[in-house]
Amino acid sequence: MEKTQIKADEFVSKFMAGSLKHLKYIQTAIKIFPLRDIAPYLKTPIPPIFFGYNLLIHLTEGYFNQQIESTAFMVEAPAVLISNYGNISAIHSVDKSAQGYCVLINEQAMTSLFREQEILNIFTISPLLNLAQQDSSELNSLLDLLYKEIYSSNPYKELYESIFKSVLLMIIKLSNANKTLGRRQEVAIAFKQLVHLHFDKFKSVDFYADRLAVSINYLNRCVSSVFKKSSKELILEVAIIHSQLLLSETNKSVASIAYELDFADPSYFARLFKKIIGISPTEYRKSVFHSI
Repeated sequence: MEKTQIKADEFVSKFMAGSLKHLKYIQTAIKIFPLRDIAPYLKTPIPPIFFGYNLLIHLTEGYFNQQIESTAFMVEAPAVLISNYGNISAIHSVDKSAQGYCVLINEQAMTSLFREQEILNIFTISPLLNLAQQDSSELNSLLDLLYKEIYSSNPYKELYESIFKSVLLMIIKLSNANKTLGRRQEVAIAFKQLVHLHFDKFKSVDFYADRLAVSINYLNRCVSSVFKKSSKELILEVAIIHSQLLLSETNKSVASIAYELDFADPSYFARLFKKIIGISPTEYRKSVFHSI
């Protein structure tokens, strides 16, 4: 299944309304936008999209409700929400007066700036971090500097990359994620990454256990301890989450989508979809087109 990435400029044209001349958009690997320039113009609810960036939102005032994969997060200031490249995300509601910053970082910049261990810690384990007011103020001061440098008349790449690295390292420290991942966490994260690559053709747990060179029982223990669900549940959940993209972006029938995702029985697919999402695939498709 080919996933359609939504880039920053495409997001603006598709999911924001009104006069957007105030939005500054520049071709840099790290992009930063004040939430005051985004929140009032969002056409919510925004259906699940595959966003082609790593995302970091620092909320200093207000709230928003965002879904990452199958988990909905009610984010209330002061807080940080982070989502890594490859996740599917939906925005249910946003406080139009929300304040703070939204930062987008492409995957190449992330891998060049940080060790893999740091990226795994912050972008895979801790989507939501509630902050103390003092910590939020200090983090916002760094983001002010990042914004000022990126939008200066002569932005210095090494400087704004260094400021951003300080931002993320501060978040890692505040989230207590600055520790070496245990073996179970490494296996669970590697499993989830493999599932996103192969879910449409391989839904048996033994395929992933073989790829990771671990037993099925050990894999289940790792996944359960980190993600609080079984390996099979996570595989099916990822498939259903991705089916939302097909329902919202194509005119394919529910049965066709079920077969494309390698479900032998469309009725089973529909029942599973309703169990995970809360409504049937047909009802979901109607709700998406009604909201756009």
